[in-house]
Amino acid sequence: MDTGTINSFQQSAATQALSNEQGVVESRQNELGMDDFFKLLTTQLVSQDPLEPLADTEFIAQMANFSSLSQMESIAENMASVNRQQEAQAVMSLIGREVTADTGNGTTLTGTVTQVKMVDEDYVPYIGDTMVPYKTIFEVREKPFVETQLPSGGEESAAP
Repeated sequence: MDTGTINSFQQSAATQALSNEQGVVESRQNELGMDDFFKLLTTQLVSQDPLEPLADTEFIAQMANFSSLSQMESIAENMASVNRQQEAQAVMSLIGREVTADTGNGTTLTGTVTQVKMVDEDYVPYIGDTMVPYKTIFEVREKPFVETQLPSGGEESAAP
């Protein structure tokens, strides 16, 4: 039996295997999970021609491919999480720094980042009360140090 072709019986069995209790096939953006893989594997075993069974090596190869794909998806999710954390740290490091951002209408906005808020799962810096999307910032400077004198003229007084 050619594993590349699926007859109508196998298609209906595979569809039943992926159906939920109400008989409706769940759509997950064309993604198969481990449970789906085992259901299809079971359906394939039940539906195969007993005179021409599939070789064990085909099942092992399918399982290895599925396992590799699952691990790559896990790595991609972890990398996305690391990227989100790095961007959050970068945005947080802007607090107290002077930035210049493109406003999108041909002008720029310059000021000191006073706070960072979470907006739609993204960290967004603010200059005063004005939200400045992180991706629009094109210049970051340390705020210049300004020396100020103490109100008493700079002299420390001894405690009595």
